[in-house]
Amino acid sequence: MSPIDASLKPASTGVQGLVRKVLARRGNLVEVLTRASQVMAIRLAGAGLTYASMVFLARWLGPHDFGIYAYVLVIVTLLGLAFSFGLNSSALRFVPSYLVRRKLSRLSGFVRQSHGAVLALSIVGALGCAGLVVAFRDHIESFYYTPVLVGLLCVPIWTLLNQLEATARSFGWVNIAYIPGFILRPLLIMGGVGGVVWLHGSADAVSAVWALTAACAVAALVQGALVLAGIRPHLAKVRPAFHTSHWFTISLSFLMIDGFRMLLDNTDVLMIGRLLDPHSVAIYFAAIRSGGLVAFVSFSMMAFAVPKFAEIHSTGTRQDLQKFVTEVIQMMFWPSLLAAAGLAILGPYILGLFGADFKTGYPTMLVVLAGLVLRSATGPVEYLLNVTGHHRDTMRVYAGAAVVSIVLNLVLIPTLGIIGAAMATYIAMLGGNACLYALVKKRLGVSAFIVRL
Repeated sequence: MSPIDASLKPASTGVQGLVRKVLARRGNLVEVLTRASQVMAIRLAGAGLTYASMVFLARWLGPHDFGIYAYVLVIVTLLGLAFSFGLNSSALRFVPSYLVRRKLSRLSGFVRQSHGAVLALSIVGALGCAGLVVAFRDHIESFYYTPVLVGLLCVPIWTLLNQLEATARSFGWVNIAYIPGFILRPLLIMGGVGGVVWLHGSADAVSAVWALTAACAVAALVQGALVLAGIRPHLAKVRPAFHTSHWFTISLSFLMIDGFRMLLDNTDVLMIGRLLDPHSVAIYFAAIRSGGLVAFVSFSMMAFAVPKFAEIHSTGTRQDLQKFVTEVIQMMFWPSLLAAAGLAILGPYILGLFGADFKTGYPTMLVVLAGLVLRSATGPVEYLLNVTGHHRDTMRVYAGAAVVSIVLNLVLIPTLGIIGAAMATYIAMLGGNACLYALVKKRLGVSAFIVRL
């Protein structure tokens, strides 16, 4: 049975009683853990490949050009999110809803319009950004100019790849959602840059960004073909219905949340690139990506816990939700703590894989590890608010945290260097999580912390 067929099965009666019964047997947690383990297996494989690609790129490019590549990658990531206009996030809301309610005309319309819109809007946006780069080239360091222009070619492809991933996730196609972006893409990047080194003896940031663009294009073609093959048999004869105004209104609210969160996560790299130099970007990027391996535990749990939050909120009691949230946090915090301890011990050796210079990022890596462990202690606070209709609270908190992060980075980077950037980012991030925790307790009556307060 295909994922769509399974989603279109008539809902069974007594849903509320069934949910409570399953909760009593801890079935929700077992289901989440089973599905999360599948995501985690793919993400761990992808993390290994991505990490290997970064190590090889750092070795092949050297710290200076690797720092330029990392800086451009952050720009591509941020613009790719901005030009999605929130449609990638809203797909996770609309597609499952239309499937369950058998609104296939709306489903067909949303799938068609969302992919067409993000591709068209991202092309226009990338062209506009390219015009600004050319117009202000005298104010841009020469070593960033060409790599940024090449990176802007990647933005529409990156945006489409994000939308395809969200669509596949919405249908429950885990392999289609994650393998092209997390497995195929880093393999192609390594192959591309490695091929340049083999043919010419060396590579630079421009060739690495070209490899990134080509890898994203191939991954998008593969993922697009797989998504289309899965959807076509069920929607080919369905006449699409378009609710553009409604879709974009909801999507823009998600864009605001995602945008502030991404700004909070990436302000540090952008500011290091402007206030320091590419060498510092390279060291910092290696440190935060090495420490960031801890976050895969939380990501894997959230991938399938979030829909359960919405389900239990709608059909269960506050006690049911509290029990499930507590279990999820426990399954996020302790593995994260264990993983962080292991990475802290192995940190100097891990960073040494990038090159001798990268070991200087070890203190920064420790700050990142501490921040991520503390963040996992409140686990799903953002998602709890978003899926229960309180997403505006999340947006306001992330907006404030992003502003705090910018200010702290401006103050701490010139005085403390890259470790100041890590401190600024995680002070702002953890402050935002504390506010979200308080809002979850106020709005939902649920304590989302590793220790019940």
